[in-house]
Amino acid sequence: MKMRKGWSTLIAAALLMTAAAGLYADDTPVGIYFNPVRGDDSSHCYGYEGTRIALEENGFDNVSYVKSLKAEDLKGIKVLIMSCVLGYPRGWDLKQVKEEQRRFVENGGGLVLIQESIGWRGIFKDNPIFPEFGRGVAHDGKSYGPVQLTPLLVIDKKHPITRDLPDQFPMQYDAAPLKPGEKGRVLIMLSDDAIVRSVKTKIDKMAALIVGEHGKGRVVLIGPLVGVSRLPREMENPPAGGELKMLLNSVRWAAGGN
Repeated sequence: MKMRKGWSTLIAAALLMTAAAGLYADDTPVGIYFNPVRGDDSSHCYGYEGTRIALEENGFDNVSYVKSLKAEDLKGIKVLIMSCVLGYPRGWDLKQVKEEQRRFVENGGGLVLIQESIGWRGIFKDNPIFPEFGRGVAHDGKSYGPVQLTPLLVIDKKHPITRDLPDQFPMQYDAAPLKPGEKGRVLIMLSDDAIVRSVKTKIDKMAALIVGEHGKGRVVLIGPLVGVSRLPREMENPPAGGELKMLLNSVRWAAGGN
């Protein structure tokens, strides 16, 4: 009887510690696009592993990699994360790639686009996935250098993503400066006192996180490459602090949470 009571106390304590840490189990089906093709150097991305680790270490227990963006292959996925995709396999129709992502959201999915996946310097530079919400831009109108080690400033605290974020927090790697579209809602900005290519630089009102709703679903545009770290060496690594909370809240909101 005493042993049974002791186990009950331990279990209750463990549950309290889990709740205090915010590690509630979340079975939202999350898919992270990762589709390396041997011999095809056009098909690669960054941040996928760091993002997956961040989610799995913080209560998301239904995270998987996806290789296809076709509706039938995304069946059952509630949130799709495109983490800094620099290219797709040769032979893929980029117009169709864009339409598949838009259709996923239109039908009720949540889409989190990170850095290059938004449409910044690469394949969707001139044709971003959701231009009505935002796009990556040159910080000075001509140079597409990434913004590095620059504080992220929350400007809208009335949204579920930012409600419990600190007013200011650092990024662990670098970011695409974003410009909102006519339907985009900016929640987080880059500080105007920035670093670009290791040089102190003044930038003017560049966004770091933008949200929008399309059809039955939701979209989050995240400028910082949250799944990669600069130190101790450049590598796949989960974010920490405010940047981690920003990612977790973004996925929860994209899934339909409030």
